[in-house]
Amino acid sequence: MLPRPSPDGARSLSSERDNRRDADKLGGLLTFTRNSLMPSSVHSPRQTGTPIFARWRNRIIIILACLAILAGVAYMARCALLLHIARIVLNRDSGLVAQERADSVAISFAEPPPAWIAPMKNQMNDIWDPIKANGVNYYMFAGPRTWFTSYSERSNPLSPYYQAWVGGYIIKERDGSLPANLESLAWQVTALDQRSWLSAMGDPRPIADASQATRVGNILIDGHSWPLWHGTMQSHSDLSASASGPLPTLIGMPPKSSWPSGVDSYHDVTLDGYFACWVDPQRKVSVVVYGVAAKYTSEVAGKTNPEPINDEILSLMKSAKLQAVN
Repeated sequence: MLPRPSPDGARSLSSERDNRRDADKLGGLLTFTRNSLMPSSVHSPRQTGTPIFARWRNRIIIILACLAILAGVAYMARCALLLHIARIVLNRDSGLVAQERADSVAISFAEPPPAWIAPMKNQMNDIWDPIKANGVNYYMFAGPRTWFTSYSERSNPLSPYYQAWVGGYIIKERDGSLPANLESLAWQVTALDQRSWLSAMGDPRPIADASQATRVGNILIDGHSWPLWHGTMQSHSDLSASASGPLPTLIGMPPKSSWPSGVDSYHDVTLDGYFACWVDPQRKVSVVVYGVAAKYTSEVAGKTNPEPINDEILSLMKSAKLQAVN
């Protein structure tokens, strides 16, 4: 028989087992605490370099793509944008602003129909130097058919707005006098304006030969009834296949392949239009409000360009108003 352990030995073995059990519990607690406080490999710090770079790379690509799209849209809409920029620049020209103050008056028009651009301004002192007069031309013409058309309808031989203008002159003679023959002065300033425009558009032989004007009734402008005159002028189109410079770039030209048969650069046109004129003795200026369209003959069945726009021109002329300038 094996000897039975003494009571003291049994107590010793029991105590040893209890100690081992307590140690195991303490070890487990320490392990749990360490694992809770120290991230495991699953929760280790994220390697952020590559994902952040990828996110910025994607953003940069998106930004560049948007800029490319905007640049493409701006290029396609360059004609409309250039006209808008030109209007802002011309309106702030110091010489023009000074002339408007000297005239003490300016011409404004009601908002034109969608086909037409908002009115622009041009100081005319150099152009009218041969008749010793100063002043400002306020004018509008048909703009691009859409935002993405690279030329104005004014340059389109197939458009009823081809070579059409509506506008007004404020004319101040340098000696302070008023004209003895106002209708003659109206033709003079118009002819000088047309020749100057054609020259700036590259026409090597600009012409502007006016016929005798005929009174055709009255027209109501700015609350007053004025005589309405009709006349024609033999001139050239400013259409060109090779013109370069600021003005042709601003107006834009359709591709030559789209021109009607028989239409050439700077071909002959008959400018057919109306004007009304009066003097402002208090300000010592003359006022001319005008509207004109073009007629020409092509080889296409011997027909002239599209239907006239006389009603539209006269309506725009009637919307003219004088505004005081201080």
